[in-house]
Amino acid sequence: MNKKLLIIFGLLIVIGIGGKVVMDNQKDAKVQSNVQPTAEKIETEKLAVEALKNTFADIKSIEFEESVLNEMTGVYAMYVKMRNQSNESVRFSFNFWKESRETGGYTVENEEVQVEGVTTNKVHVIYSNKDKDEI
Repeated sequence: MNKKLLIIFGLLIVIGIGGKVVMDNQKDAKVQSNVQPTAEKIETEKLAVEALKNTFADIKSIEFEESVLNEMTGVYAMYVKMRNQSNESVRFSFNFWKESRETGGYTVENEEVQVEGVTTNKVHVIYSNKDKDEI
């Protein structure tokens, strides 16, 4: 009887440890799948700058504070600091659809900076990885 109890207890320990290992591996795989390659992320941010230039007038600079892809919907949530030609700035978030190259879901935080229209001049850009560019 003691041998059977010892075997059952041993099996329970092995199953418990095995289950813990499997759950940890699934958690690590999920975290790694949420890390988007930098090159793809920066390319998406470049496309978003073009979309913002077609949404707002008089943009001088855009700094990306964060860009996050929702894998389920394919929509990027982007957090930026935008500065206009008068050197006034505003921080806001917006949604960006890479496939259609459209913005949406933004709120107007400052009507003096977020003027609807088109920006035709070059815009200074600081990407989320701190690289700089002009578009």
